[in-house]
Amino acid sequence: MCFTVRDVLVRNLEELGERNFKKFRNKLNEFPVIEPYRSIPKARLEKADEDDVADLILAAYSNPYGVTVTLEVLRQIDQNRIAEKLEQDLETASNYKKPSNGHKLAGMMGTQRADTGAEHFVDRHRAELISRMGLVDPILDDLLSRKLLTDEHYSIVRSKATSQDKMRELYGFSRSWGVGDKDTFYQILRKHNEPLIVDLERSGSC
Repeated sequence: MCFTVRDVLVRNLEELGERNFKKFRNKLNEFPVIEPYRSIPKARLEKADEDDVADLILAAYSNPYGVTVTLEVLRQIDQNRIAEKLEQDLETASNYKKPSNGHKLAGMMGTQRADTGAEHFVDRHRAELISRMGLVDPILDDLLSRKLLTDEHYSIVRSKATSQDKMRELYGFSRSWGVGDKDTFYQILRKHNEPLIVDLERSGSC
């Protein structure tokens, strides 16, 4: 069976139990991530379950830095056994990328900057999301309700004839979004087309 990094993260987070998982969420919000990343807002973590937290980690930090953050947070809450198991399980994940030395060092020190060249998931897969996303209107409705699109921008995108044209126009407006906004965009995309997002996360490897 083919497992992804997300699958492995969820499985190991579930082993924490309710009390330690709450500690993990709190520490994840406090963890001093390296630039250009930003900490996941506390409000998004408070009621998140294991699946939600895995999604937030990968959307905010991608693979492999999300793995580094997860491992360091586990160690900071004295869950070394699960951290070791997570490292072992990740070796079986189809899309696992080992963290660079810069990521490892910055993760341990917490305050150092690393030249990551990191791209958010929605930027890294821009071309695929434009060409392969089917129904775009429900996505626009959610973006409007989250105030990531103005009424004017919403109307402009809706007026385009094809899904590809709508997504292309939407990406034009997304250039001003910060990391948190892109996290929300990722969650909305996953809500409306989870099979596509999972396929992109697998990166075609199995």
